[in-house]
Amino acid sequence: MLSQLRQIVEQVGDAKSLTAAMDTLVQQTKLTMKVDCCSIFITDPNVQELNLMASEGLASTAVGTIRLKFGEGIVGLVHQKGEPLNLANVSDHPHYKYLPASQEELFNSFLGTPIIHKRQVLGVLVVQQKKPRLFSELEESFLVTLAMHLASVLASSGLRLELDKLNQPASSIHLQGCPASSGIAIAEAYVVRPILTLAEVNIEKSYSSSKEILLFEMIVKKCSDEFSNLALTLKEQLSKEAFALFDIYSHVLKDKTFLNAIRGQINEAHLTASSAIKVVAESYIKQFEAMTDRYLSERASEIRDVAQRLLYHLTLQVEDDLNLPDKLILVASEVTLSMLASIPTEKLQGIVSVHGGVSSHVAILARALGIPAVMGLSLSLDNINRKPLIIDGYAGCIILFPDQPLVTHYQVLLEEENELKNLVELGKSKDAVTLDGQRISILLNTGLNANQHGAVAGHFDGIGLYRSELPFMLTDSFPTELDQTESYGKLLEQYSEFPVTMRTLDVGGDKQLSYFPIVEENPFLGWRGIRLTLDHPEIFLVQIRAMLSASLKHRNLRIMLPMISAIEEVHEAKRLITQAWKEIKYEFGLTPDDFPLPAVGVMIEVPSSIFIIPQLAQCVDFISIGSNDLIQYLLAIDRNNSRVASLFDSYHPAVVQCLKLIIDNSRSFDLEVSICGELAGDPIGALILLGLGYNKLSMNANNMGKIKYLINAVPLHELENCCEQALKANSGTEIRAIFVNYLDRKGLGGFTRAGK
Repeated sequence: MLSQLRQIVEQVGDAKSLTAAMDTLVQQTKLTMKVDCCSIFITDPNVQELNLMASEGLASTAVGTIRLKFGEGIVGLVHQKGEPLNLANVSDHPHYKYLPASQEELFNSFLGTPIIHKRQVLGVLVVQQKKPRLFSELEESFLVTLAMHLASVLASSGLRLELDKLNQPASSIHLQGCPASSGIAIAEAYVVRPILTLAEVNIEKSYSSSKEILLFEMIVKKCSDEFSNLALTLKEQLSKEAFALFDIYSHVLKDKTFLNAIRGQINEAHLTASSAIKVVAESYIKQFEAMTDRYLSERASEIRDVAQRLLYHLTLQVEDDLNLPDKLILVASEVTLSMLASIPTEKLQGIVSVHGGVSSHVAILARALGIPAVMGLSLSLDNINRKPLIIDGYAGCIILFPDQPLVTHYQVLLEEENELKNLVELGKSKDAVTLDGQRISILLNTGLNANQHGAVAGHFDGIGLYRSELPFMLTDSFPTELDQTESYGKLLEQYSEFPVTMRTLDVGGDKQLSYFPIVEENPFLGWRGIRLTLDHPEIFLVQIRAMLSASLKHRNLRIMLPMISAIEEVHEAKRLITQAWKEIKYEFGLTPDDFPLPAVGVMIEVPSSIFIIPQLAQCVDFISIGSNDLIQYLLAIDRNNSRVASLFDSYHPAVVQCLKLIIDNSRSFDLEVSICGELAGDPIGALILLGLGYNKLSMNANNMGKIKYLINAVPLHELENCCEQALKANSGTEIRAIFVNYLDRKGLGGFTRAGK
């Protein structure tokens, strides 16, 4: 029956409308299971009812007219309990409700199962027979499996949109996705679809390989120039981390192996340029997608995007001819950097992507630019181009076809948001001091050459995290000691008045080097961070020597070790650091007084490190919490996995309890502690940290203004009271509500939602 099940699901998925899909479902299920009746009820959460959407067996007049309240009748009971129900004689059940218009009195046996997607019951699938009998285990298993597959199909873009229309009598349609970048946007939807996809390219021979090569070289240059121009346009607005995304695409366009493979297909196989791009790109994509490592698998989307852009230019389409609205929201099945490259930044108000997550390249770029973005939602791209659209990036939802009252409401919220942004902007240069006089150190997270942040120097108290792996990721081989010394020296010179904490090479997991790939079944629990560099002391020593050499002039270096899980790792790393320090002293003829060993600290991101803080206090100068990985490991949730990402909860009681344990232990051993994960730059996260006793917060530059504004607007003792309540809470939802309510009482609710 497996092939029949697959066939039913495929036919339902290929249907042109929700009505056609449901009719196909009941017809094919009835035929396959050899039953007398098959029906499907769809939930309408707005009115708490189940609507008979399709039936093969009940009276045709009943379809669309029979509606059951939640919990009403046997179907309502299946919906309420969220589990299958198998009855030999349905009329004997105490929940049975007779529906005269349905002609269901013809049927006795009943098997119903809920259709559940991400814990939401979308409907109930029912089969019935005239003969009284219990359905077999095989039949029940088949129907349950079908319902599971059906849930995914119903949640797909086209059918889900129709389902939402069915359940929303008003003209506006609300769709929920993932909040990738906060903010409000109101503009026309501008739907972008590939003009020619890789799949649509036919393999064709060329008449002239030399002409095809010339054409190929021209479009490669055109694409390179396009990304370079966009990068230059955005250079002043982006952090180096976001800016580096364009370098990744540029590297693909300069990758000799990739380009030569395409040239080879043109010259040796005599293919057209478009055919050669298809053959090579699809080969690369297939290899990368087969890899279990998330970073490497993401390379597939980069290759696809670049190849798609090359094909775009081969079609001789000219962007200048596009008739773009003055303000637009970019909408696509998967928004890519190349799509952004074709949209003037002054016109772009927001981004909606059916696929993608909060850590995708486009999401990172949207946050860096302050553009509202929602990703990972069920949306059909048909019939919405140039239609009005609202993005609520705080709630992670969009509104299609909003009516005028809704538009007016969100325009007010947008004006309030802009007022708040202006207030934050005015206070950026102030010190971070709570209303009751507690000074908080605000530190910067950065990577590459941090010259980008020169404009905000003076708005922070030092570099809390320099991600040294990023320069390694943008080269074709391990950078030399001289190259690293030059790179680190610029940073230390730029911020000579500040302490600069450099994290040693942290690759593996989601950060891979193209020239040193690590293929593992579970990379986040594998060979990464300090584990890798201790296994390769030649890499570690070169980096430490470069850091020390770069710090000779200003002596503002602090060294931080990532992914520490055991004391032995710290001892071995410190031995190598001391070895490199002695070498540099000897080479430059320095004494320990002339050149003292820099402070050495560790990242607290592996749960085991929390419980060895007493031992760490004996051998390191400071610790810094990497909240991103710590929460991931603590909750056993990969937040980049769409199936479980919704369970990733930064305010989970276990997270708050761990943060409390860390700060208490650190204080008892007089150990300096800071936090450099995303939690420090999150308004609620920052308030929790302050209330627990943290006074050093390190964050990305674009979060500094709002966090400083919040700090300057609240007294510390009130946050401590909130944390006392939070430590007794049973869920992250409760903890979030404590701080949301607090901000609302203080007139600061606009930091967590739309409007003031």
